[in-house]
Amino acid sequence: MTLSHCVFLPQQLLPLRIFEPRYQRMLKAALAGNQMFAVSQLDKSKSSKTKQEQPYPFTCVGRITGHLELEDGTHQIILEGLRRAKVHSISHEGPYPLLEISPVVDEDEADSIAFTREIARTLAFTEHLLSYAEEDVQPLLDRFRGLANKPGALADAVAGHLVAETEIRRELLECLSPIKRIAKVAEVLSALTAQKDLDDEIKPPNLGLN
Repeated sequence: MTLSHCVFLPQQLLPLRIFEPRYQRMLKAALAGNQMFAVSQLDKSKSSKTKQEQPYPFTCVGRITGHLELEDGTHQIILEGLRRAKVHSISHEGPYPLLEISPVVDEDEADSIAFTREIARTLAFTEHLLSYAEEDVQPLLDRFRGLANKPGALADAVAGHLVAETEIRRELLECLSPIKRIAKVAEVLSALTAQKDLDDEIKPPNLGLN
């Protein structure tokens, strides 16, 4: 599935509404098979040249963890990001796009001190940002804390749920260095935390006029 502004990350839980006929056929095939498919961001510059949908070089393969068929024939699903993959080619000959991909793995790194620092920063900023949420965020916090010994996966999970900027998400998807990935996420969350705190401080007082 190619989407204009969606960068899907491993560890992310992505809700999708499937309504295009081609993707409904893709979903049917996935449900009958391994219940997995890839979500890629559409590369508009390449697509305009070839006149066909072209994805960016990296994609993420996800597994369907929730599925509901609605009365109008559309589908609501939850897709859980499993792993990065490199895109080698795309075929448009079938009823829906088919990618030729190969899995990629993270680089091996052993700077435990740097990892410990960035993991602590990421979790601290995450907890602070989620403290502003009105809904119950405990399950999400538990999910993040459960990945504390896997810095690359923690970076993906946190970014998948808290980082909205498309270019940053694509940068993280293409980054195979866990320490660089977790450090980038901590940096982005630090800026988001500072902005959120500033916005909260400058809210106009409630004068009881409403």
